[in-house]
Amino acid sequence: MNRKYGLISLIAGLVLVLGIGSVFVFSQGSSEVKGNGNIEELSPQAIKKFMKEDGTGFIVFSFNKENRDNYLYNAKKAMEENNVDGKEMNIDHPGFDLSKDETYYGVTQDTDTLAVYKDGEMKKQISFDEYEPSQLEAELDHFIQMSKETYFAN
Repeated sequence: MNRKYGLISLIAGLVLVLGIGSVFVFSQGSSEVKGNGNIEELSPQAIKKFMKEDGTGFIVFSFNKENRDNYLYNAKKAMEENNVDGKEMNIDHPGFDLSKDETYYGVTQDTDTLAVYKDGEMKKQISFDEYEPSQLEAELDHFIQMSKETYFAN
């Protein structure tokens, strides 16, 4: 009787291990930029570290104080719709050294843009200033969708 339960336990254990292993293997090919629409404001040093260690994801580079809240609101809505998170580098952050340009911190995008990076390389950016406020969220949504399909597709 104990031998029977031992065999059943062994089979159940193998099924569990195979199931977990399959989930792990299949999740490795999925999008590298998942989330729920959060945009984390990072210090310039944290952005620099992120770009060196990972460098994959969406980054907002904020410059215009007057429009920053609107830009972030629209970017957040578009990220929520596409199930991704992002990072923000704000030029007004106290740690931002104005004597250095953005490349010092590992980013190569223009100010007031949303850019997509993969392995530390900027692939594409979209400027917030190019669109009317009524169009911005839809354009950002399209940008993120296309970026996910182009750079992070399975």
